[in-house]
Amino acid sequence: MKPSKENAIKLILMELSDVVRELKMLYKDGVHYRDLDRHLGEDDVERWRTECHSSRFQLFQAIARYLALGFDDSKLSFEFCDAVVNDLAIAVTNTSGPRPELFWEVYSAFDQGEFYHDNNQSEDPVQVYTRPMIARIAKVLRTSTQASL
Repeated sequence: MKPSKENAIKLILMELSDVVRELKMLYKDGVHYRDLDRHLGEDDVERWRTECHSSRFQLFQAIARYLALGFDDSKLSFEFCDAVVNDLAIAVTNTSGPRPELFWEVYSAFDQGEFYHDNNQSEDPVQVYTRPMIARIAKVLRTSTQASL
């Protein structure tokens, strides 16, 4: 019997905790992106998809949701989230099927924090661009979660 949509989402979120643990082992705070032991790859995505009993689309959306809400709550660092979306973008780009819009919104928000805009080094691009973009995304996610309860 196929699980209901609600149960399928719960299953993905439960299994996502294993994915998150693995991501935190790969992308350690304080370790520069270029100095990481390894980066996630296609084999990780396929393994996670199988473990979470989900489509690639669902997996990418669930990870994006986790990153957005975690960053908005200041539980996840910019460096961690940015590294994850940068590496995951390769797998997302290599996926056919529906475009994971939430993932690309979250990716774009973290991308905006990677550089000084208009060469203005007096402002922190993470605070000026990424935080407000993620706050808007998180607000929509929390509103849609409340509406579905």
